[in-house]
Amino acid sequence: MSMQRRSLLGAAMAAPLMSVPAWAQGTPAPIPMADFFKSAALMQPRLSPTGKFMAALREVKGRWNIVVVDLATRKATIITNFTDGDVTDLRWITDERLLFSIHDQERGSGDQIASGLFAINRDASDFKQLSERAFLSDGQKLLPASADFLRTVFENGKPTNEVLVTVGSRQAKGKVSSNIYRLNTITGRHSIVSLGGPGDVIHWVLDTRLVPRAAVSRSEDSLTLHVRDSADAPWRAVYSYNQLDVAQTLNPLSFDAEGNLYVSAYAGNDNLGIYRFDLKSGQLDKEPVAAIKGYDLDGGLMMSPDGNRLIGVSYEAARPGTYWIDEKMVAIQAAVDKQLPGQHNMIQLRGPEDARVALILSSSDRDPGSFYLFDLKSGSFEGIGRAKPWINPSQMRPTTFFRYPARDGLSIPGQLTLPAGEGKFPLIVLHYGGPWVRPIHWGFDARVQFLVSRGYAVFMPAPRASTGFGIKLYKAGWKQWGLGMQDDVADGVKYLIEQGKIDSSRVCIMGASYGGYMTMMGLVKEPKLYKCGINWVGVTDPNFMFTVTWADFNRFGGPDTTLRVLIGDPEKDAEQFKQTSAVHRAAEIKQPVLMAYGGLDVRVPLINGEKMLAALRPHNPNVEWVVYPDEAHSGWRTDTTMDFFGRVEKFLAKNL
Repeated sequence: MSMQRRSLLGAAMAAPLMSVPAWAQGTPAPIPMADFFKSAALMQPRLSPTGKFMAALREVKGRWNIVVVDLATRKATIITNFTDGDVTDLRWITDERLLFSIHDQERGSGDQIASGLFAINRDASDFKQLSERAFLSDGQKLLPASADFLRTVFENGKPTNEVLVTVGSRQAKGKVSSNIYRLNTITGRHSIVSLGGPGDVIHWVLDTRLVPRAAVSRSEDSLTLHVRDSADAPWRAVYSYNQLDVAQTLNPLSFDAEGNLYVSAYAGNDNLGIYRFDLKSGQLDKEPVAAIKGYDLDGGLMMSPDGNRLIGVSYEAARPGTYWIDEKMVAIQAAVDKQLPGQHNMIQLRGPEDARVALILSSSDRDPGSFYLFDLKSGSFEGIGRAKPWINPSQMRPTTFFRYPARDGLSIPGQLTLPAGEGKFPLIVLHYGGPWVRPIHWGFDARVQFLVSRGYAVFMPAPRASTGFGIKLYKAGWKQWGLGMQDDVADGVKYLIEQGKIDSSRVCIMGASYGGYMTMMGLVKEPKLYKCGINWVGVTDPNFMFTVTWADFNRFGGPDTTLRVLIGDPEKDAEQFKQTSAVHRAAEIKQPVLMAYGGLDVRVPLINGEKMLAALRPHNPNVEWVVYPDEAHSGWRTDTTMDFFGRVEKFLAKNL
């Protein structure tokens, strides 16, 4: 096999993406903060259905636009020229037509408008707006802004210019429902295809003929799976469970050509696996299609190019990967991994059986992403470009997954990234929030690498209440805000100190959203362990999860049963809420604190920070405070992120 490094997109760019970057031309200078946080040079490369063309996003005059490459001639053409928005969510429909949305990276995250759906031909003709946004339409009724791509419509085995989209709506009392529409991307005309389906559907699954055959409806805390045998057959309920009875979880994922429904379920185990579900008996197969001990598999089904059979399952264990069922894909993956060792190599396969080409998206904990074309016949690679060519992977630091024991013996997952060199390092404890999500992932993390480049070790825990690692860890965190969840984090820090890797006198805790709450309660409960804290967009009192009615999860009303199980009951557990409120216990926080909030945040509204600030200032002179008026909870503009992490860098240098 050969590895070519020529850039396919060089002709379309001011400089080839695969040119020798500055860091390779001499002794590297200290890495500027901007290198970590500025936008990538290349994003979202996509092969067309036949594999004859490739589309990607690149900056043109400061805005993300679409470039299309003819892989036969290697000619690259920029086909959009947006100056007031940025293309995102790029995908091919046919070899001639592309679908995309528009974002505005120059607006604050709280000042965004609906992204919409748009279509254009690869020769830049027949541009069409398909759903509502801020643009004026031609008088034709558009789909609502909530329209979201589902599948391309195929006829006689070939893609057409029509797609299926879901349109969601939110009603009174917290009800959420969705419908499926068939949308012509040339004319914009659309028609509903889910009439007669069950009510209050939150999730649809199509069969290989694009017929809605499975649907999940919600009624308060109960979820019901409905199925039907054909487009004309009646719907019937085959499985129902309370979503708080986690062990009974059953998520429908996909059909194959034989009518098998694949689902994710626990099936009596601690971890989610992938199973076949018998529509007639309502039972799971006894053996899973795929399962990994210690890690949940909740999706990631890889279907054959024609959509007829399951060929693999992508997973996230200590590292991400793909379990291939198809033997040809096993061989292709092995060939790619041999050429690109130590990387997470995702394979995007397109084209007919006898002339297939693969697009390889290769990344790691030290590499933001490199892209290659892989010729299946010759086994040769050709470089397309790199996401951030100014990042030198050899200057980045590896991330290690590990598990450690909590004080009650529960096994807690975590990740550690150490700076170069020897000795005991100052430590940043970092958590991005949730808490009912998988909070740690192996891959390039700009925030982590920036902090490590400044000499700090970074520890990211997945305390109880985290998902992705099984029922036991998840349920152990119910009603444990500020209690067991908090202790798990401290236990992880103490474990690392015992390993001799960390300077126990220099530990700072930092987090966003729930991680911001974790930060403030960490300062309360462990004043000797944490020397400072950085809270951005963090919850500061569990009561606010119920009383701040303008938060996005409260504004539509409806029952709060789930929150009362996961966090606690504000009335029955009033004393616990009082003891686990950072606002209530603010007088105990003596360490320096940096807090940052978005003025337009509706997930964790600004009042969380304002109440915390008011409670801290009479007792603590070392509080730094910043509000970004047009930002929301996440997705901050690059200049906002740069400003915030500039403050973080100075704060840590001063206090750690």
